[in-house]
Amino acid sequence: MRLQLFLQASMAFFATSASALVEKRSLSTSAQSLFDYAMSINDPRFDESYKFVIYPDTGPWSVRFTACLACQQTDSYNSVWYGTWKLSPDEPTPTPDSPLYPPSIYNTYDPNWREFIGTQLVQIVEEFPDLIGEDLIAKIITAMEIQAVGAMRRNGTNGDNLVTAYTNPGLMRALTVGWTGARTNNQTLIDYANTKAAEITQLFKDGPNAFSEYNALTYYGMDIWALGANIKYGPKNATMTLDSPFLLTEMWADIAEHYNAYLGNFVGPYDRANSRDLTQHSAALPLWFWGMFGYENAPEPNKLELDLLYDATQGSALALLVSTIEEHINATTKAKLQTPPTATEERFLNKTIRESLYNDTIRTATSWMSQKLMIGGEELAEEVARSGQFVPAIVHWAADASHLPFPYNGFFSLYPSATTITAVATKNKLEISYPNITQAGTSSFQFMLSNIPPTWNLAGNVVDGFSTLPCLNASVLAPGLELQPTTYGDTIYDHIYYNITYAVPANFTGIPKITFDLEYTC
Repeated sequence: MRLQLFLQASMAFFATSASALVEKRSLSTSAQSLFDYAMSINDPRFDESYKFVIYPDTGPWSVRFTACLACQQTDSYNSVWYGTWKLSPDEPTPTPDSPLYPPSIYNTYDPNWREFIGTQLVQIVEEFPDLIGEDLIAKIITAMEIQAVGAMRRNGTNGDNLVTAYTNPGLMRALTVGWTGARTNNQTLIDYANTKAAEITQLFKDGPNAFSEYNALTYYGMDIWALGANIKYGPKNATMTLDSPFLLTEMWADIAEHYNAYLGNFVGPYDRANSRDLTQHSAALPLWFWGMFGYENAPEPNKLELDLLYDATQGSALALLVSTIEEHINATTKAKLQTPPTATEERFLNKTIRESLYNDTIRTATSWMSQKLMIGGEELAEEVARSGQFVPAIVHWAADASHLPFPYNGFFSLYPSATTITAVATKNKLEISYPNITQAGTSSFQFMLSNIPPTWNLAGNVVDGFSTLPCLNASVLAPGLELQPTTYGDTIYDHIYYNITYAVPANFTGIPKITFDLEYTC
């Protein structure tokens, strides 16, 4: 399909042939590879009849992957979903007054699609104005004005959660609102975008130099998208445009510190992560590695892995920003991203993460890394449980170092049942405790163990707690806690795992604590 015809039909950001793009600009070999792969999975998904991309995550077709102007929700000005986009073109509008489709954030509507689709529309206008024409540009700007109204209403109240600490939509909103304000000469939008940008930058600096949505492997990918798009497409004098080079450079420096190029994974903890092992299940962040260094040097799974087939949908859009991103990664950082730790190298990281500009709430992330073993933990005291994406403690190791192209990573992580957790990583050690046992979720420590090599299982070995693991000696001290029978077969974000649980007895007194002394043995 040809870009001009397709954009006029549905605005799908990726639905162009590689040859049409190359006529407009030249990509590096790695960026072109990412672009071509994205096209190879996106083109067959296009429904020529309806002019939508077929992807069944929220319905038969994906409005996000198509960026369809006609699916913007504009019929209820006072609603919280005003200006965002339908999840699928065949779904009804949320119905607050009937049981048909009651409004439910991130279920029957997704307010962040203002930003995901909005930033994509910005790229289309900035990259392809001659192909789409003035009439379509005018329609896009009108749609962007509508989305800006809805986006500016979000402030973390009445069930909404877009506060300064919610990094990835915050960065994208600063672009969409500011860009729209510049295009329409609307000072209210310009001022709003600059204010929100300044708040994000200040919170980052207060960390110091850490986004509140920290070490988030999927959402870091979107942070980089937003920062790169602000640099390349944002109004030249906008606060977010001016701040993004600093934010991007510092972010990549921290990413490099956490990345183990031998294991092909990032040391934890993770504020938000679906994949716990990037060599088996995709996340958005490694797409940037692919665009810069090539697929063969990126922490990516097999090219037919299902999560990658989802994440790489946006690969063609990301490819157009790769050169911009690379310009803001210094040589030292770039080398660390590509160089595995030596056999004797160790890293210890300690990062303070600020939650708000208006209180002193902090979290502390500690990480220890060697070549074949790495450990991460996070300390926090909160009242509301985080989702299953939160990984407050995790251990990775080379469970099968002979596996290629990366070792087969074994890992175990703590499920975040409690809201106050002290998890601290030091050399070869992980200590976890629940300081506030009056809170819900402190009756057990639930660990998810995954990625046991098939050769180990087929040799007759059986997982029984942490007593016997391939290539890892895990000595566990859990005074007063009761080890439950090990079970297998549950999943979390496509990882099948063993459940290893230590129960806290009802008559337990003191602070429940568990300590792992870890030794890599292969």
